[in-house]
This record gives sequence, structure tokens and C-alpha cells, in this order.
Amino acid sequence: MPRVRSDDYEIKSQAIMDCAAALFAKEGYPSAKMQDVAKACGATKSMLYHYFPTKDDLLFAMLMEHLERVVQSIEEAIAARVGPREKMLAMVQVYTQKSAQSRRRHMIAMQDVKYLPRAKQLPLIELQRQVANRVADLLREVNPGLPEEVYKPYTMMLIGLLNWTDMWYRPGGAMKPQELCDRISRLFLKGFLAEKG
Repeated sequence: MPRVRSDDYEIKSQAIMDCAAALFAKEGYPSAKMQDVAKACGATKSMLYHYFPTKDDLLFAMLMEHLERVVQSIEEAIAARVGPREKMLAMVQVYTQKSAQSRRRHMIAMQDVKYLPRAKQLPLIELQRQVANRVADLLREVNPGLPEEVYKPYTMMLIGLLNWTDMWYRPGGAMKPQELCDRISRLFLKGFLAEKG
């Protein structure tokens, strides 16, 4: 297959996923139909089915791509040659300073994985587990020596805080993105660093 067709295929599938993300975020995955996605994309149903044979395939592809990007971004933030607190801020920035499309996909990832068949859920759940593991590794670096059993609850508290931010935060509002990241990092770190082994 010529390279240009591969790029064209990628561009069109991305455009479909972006339209679908907006529709799923607005209407809810269970309510949205493939014909609604096709209409939102300005495409025919047959063209849509060429890229994604089922609505589940569309949701799965969208979430796989999104979660792989989140894992990669977190790994890059944690691998930076800076101190643990700076890594924490970088990780918070990765999590909170998403594009509008990515924020939609993130909300869908939190809410709609459960609608997929189990076989499609498992790789997505594994990627979510990788996110949690990377964050836990960072927390061990930030405050080493705590009892091992406390890292998982703190990890889930931090991820919950960051996930919930996608539900209410508007980047164009009074609090600018960098200020939000700084405040989240300080709020979490002050409590977490107060924990003693």
C-alpha cells in the first residue's frame, strides 16, 4: 500500500475518532448510534464501517490510542532528569493539560470501558493499570520508605483527583492551566510528604 494512502487512512480514522469522542461525550456511548457518528463526521455509514466495523471497534480504537498516549506521556515525565517533585509537577501537567479532544477521550475512558465486551476491556484495563503503576513508582520516589501498602491508596487518590479535574476544569476560565497544575501538585505533595514511614 502506498505511503500516502496509509497517511490518508490514519487522518480519516483520527477524524472519525475525534467526531465520535465529541458525540459520545455529549450523548453518552450507549445512546449514540453509528449513523449519528457518520452524520457528525459528514460521512456515509458505509465509509464509517470501512474504518470501524462496529461501534465497539470505534470505542476500543479511540480508548487504546488515548491510553497508550497517556502511558507514554507519564513515562516521559517520570524519566526526566529532574528531582522527584519536578517529576510530579510534570506528571500533573501531562494529566491535566490535554487538548479538548484528549479530554473528551479521557472522560469516555473513565466512563465507557464497561460497555465493551470483556475481551476488549482487558487491554484497556491493562493500560489503566500501567498508568497506576507509573504513578505509584513516582510516589515511591517522592516519599520513599513508607509502608508499601499505603502507596496504592495514595496513587488512586491522586489519579482520582486528576481524573475528576477533567469533569469540571475549563482551560479558558479564571484559573490558568499552569496555576491549576501548581496548585494540584502543592495540595497533594504537602499531604503526601507529611506521611511518615
